[in-house]
Amino acid sequence: MAKEKTFICVGCPLGCEVTLTINDKADVVGFAGNKCKEGEKYVLEEYKNPVRTLTATVLTEGSSQPLLAVRTNKPILKTKQVQSMAVIAGTRAKPPLKMGDVIVPNLLDTGADLVASSDLSS
Repeated sequence: MAKEKTFICVGCPLGCEVTLTINDKADVVGFAGNKCKEGEKYVLEEYKNPVRTLTATVLTEGSSQPLLAVRTNKPILKTKQVQSMAVIAGTRAKPPLKMGDVIVPNLLDTGADLVASSDLSS
């Protein structure tokens, strides 16, 4: 029996509500609602392989600033977000750091680095 799953496309400013029809084998068998090719591409990727840029804060050591804003330098799988937050919770940033400096390289073998979102001084 086919199921339907609805997504709001963010591929362009239109914000189309796109409905996927999915068969019992989890294959996409139909699209409805997208007004451009970007919508089809975005929704297929969001269904098959959803990714997000992770943003968080890490504790600091040796700085008057108690927290440092960090983010991944590229999107990572949504399924890796919780595990990534566990790694981030155990991470401490030490000054001096500049925006873009790598805090955790290759976070959980995702190919994305956790980087500073601002400078950190002592």
